Amino acid sequence: MAYRGVFYLGVYVNAWEGPKTYSLKQLKLNPKDFNARIADVALKLQKHGYDAYIVGGSIRDLLLRDGVVPKDFDIVTSALPQQIKKCFSRSRIIGKRFRIVHVPVGREVVEVCTFRGATPWLSWCFSDRYRNNIYGSIEQDVWRRDFSCNALYYDVKNANVVDFTGGVQDIKNKKLAVIGTCKARFKDDPVRMLRALRFLAKTNFRMDSSCQEEIKRQRRWLRQVSKDRLLLELTKLFNQGHAYASFKALVDYDYLGTLFSGYERLGIKIENYQQLFKSVFHAIDLKYQRNQRLSSSFLFAALLWPIFDTHANKLNKKTTYSVKKVIYRVLKFESRYVAIPGKLQEAIRDLWMLQFLLETKEKPFSEDRYRQPRFQVGYELFCLRAKHNEVLAEKAIMWQSQFESANTNHLSGQTDE
Repeated sequence: MAYRGVFYLGVYVNAWEGPKTYSLKQLKLNPKDFNARIADVALKLQKHGYDAYIVGGSIRDLLLRDGVVPKDFDIVTSALPQQIKKCFSRSRIIGKRFRIVHVPVGREVVEVCTFRGATPWLSWCFSDRYRNNIYGSIEQDVWRRDFSCNALYYDVKNANVVDFTGGVQDIKNKKLAVIGTCKARFKDDPVRMLRALRFLAKTNFRMDSSCQEEIKRQRRWLRQVSKDRLLLELTKLFNQGHAYASFKALVDYDYLGTLFSGYERLGIKIENYQQLFKSVFHAIDLKYQRNQRLSSSFLFAALLWPIFDTHANKLNKKTTYSVKKVIYRVLKFESRYVAIPGKLQEAIRDLWMLQFLLETKEKPFSEDRYRQPRFQVGYELFCLRAKHNEVLAEKAIMWQSQFESANTNHLSGQTDE
């Protein structure tokens, strides 16, 4: 049965001819490719009489064969949250926007969700919390997802992958295809536009020009999203080994000014900071490749630097007091759409104040100060700025000798003990 240009199960579907089922052999996959503990969770739900599948990005990443080992193996099931909880004694139901069950398996926590149902035609009458917790069948669940490559369901018991939307073929063709119409999918959850940019930055997939235009046209929908969700999505965007490509995508689609309005309000030209951003995001990607932890304060101090720098350069005289005042004002205003929690704000303040001190201070810091982790993060940012500024480069060299001397004295002191 084919659907073309009609509403089906509450979603506009361009074309649907029913699901295709692929054996793992057809896809050149092996049951061992899937996390055994997570597969056991799905099997246990099936033994209790429920449908259960491993779903989403993990299957996509396995089919991409780009050498990245999938980490997020999620499960969807016909069991309701309370029924899932009965199957796993140590599990707990979490979430308000989406009801999810966390099932602890060894040191891991498996996310198990109930199939989401079609949104009622009177959904505008209800809150997001109600709309997002309507349960249904697998056929309804698939049309609530974002992209065809994320709508693949692995049946552990029968060792096959069920594909409702042509996701397998889209992955082969390196195409990022939206399920339904772009406008409807993005309006349903504007964060999907950020996820599309993240996926395009991560891969060499292509996307229909009409969807690309929709992503650019509807970017202000992101301002309706929870500030905490945007913080999480932005951190993911820059913390998966393709930070510079992600940043370029934000600039190309005019998202930087949408999320941080100071860029638009001050008319900041990104090209004036292009070399700095290139250095910063290449440094972040290098940390990812070395399995080093990304400092969120380093990321946001760099991301918001042009806004702070523009304000600071307008001061008649830079003093500790006047710079601190600018910092507080910038962070207060730029947390309107993206959450910047108190601890993160405090860390960014310290990093920005350190930039001012490293530029103006003549006397050395105390040796303990050099060894503080936050000083080291701030000094790294200063060095990246100095790469493209001769005056700062001289300062960086001077501070480097102080920095090394402090560490040498610290190590020799430990040896003496």
